[in-house]
Amino acid sequence: MSLINEALKKAQRQRTEDPVVVVQPAPGTASAPVVRIAKRKDPMAARTLVLLVGGSVALLLMCGVVTFMYLGSETPPPAAPAPVAPVAAVPTPPPIAPLPAPPAVAPAIKPADPVVTVTLPAVTPVATVTPPPVAIAPTPAPVVPVTPPRPIALVPTANPKVYQFLETLRISGIRVSDTDPKVIMNDRVFRLNDLVDRPTQLRLIRVDTASLTFADATGYEYQKNF
Repeated sequence: MSLINEALKKAQRQRTEDPVVVVQPAPGTASAPVVRIAKRKDPMAARTLVLLVGGSVALLLMCGVVTFMYLGSETPPPAAPAPVAPVAAVPTPPPIAPLPAPPAVAPAIKPADPVVTVTLPAVTPVATVTPPPVAIAPTPAPVVPVTPPRPIALVPTANPKVYQFLETLRISGIRVSDTDPKVIMNDRVFRLNDLVDRPTQLRLIRVDTASLTFADATGYEYQKNF
């Protein structure tokens, strides 16, 4: 880069240092002196110089790059391995003869300890005592006095079906007695308070020599004469 700068400065100096020629008038003339500027040199020489300098610099740069790449691509040869020192041979010792094994000695037999039998007392199971259940007395309910209903007085009334039954009743025999009177009716024997007719709830309540007295469930009495 310094070479390029110097070339440029040199070309600039050549441009600025063009000589100025002053032409003096001929003697006897009244005209003023004429100043003539010398003709500048051709600028092609300066341009050629600049191109040459630039080409030289570019060539140097290219040579440097190629040299750097070439040196970087070369790998150093591997280092030679260090010589191995010879190992001295170790003499093998002679084999050692095995020692004779000692004779086997039978182990001493220790007498067994006598067996001691220990009798443990029988364990009596403890009965689990269950507490008796506690009876809880129920709280008595308050007693409300109940007034018994008044008995309804039934008025005995005659039943027409009893009269129909008595009309068809056949009396075969009578036994009058103070202790056990009996009557044979419809081929059956009846005593006092026996049920004679179930549908009408008719019972025999008295036996006389001339008549029989019956009563139904309402207490109405019927009499059958002979």
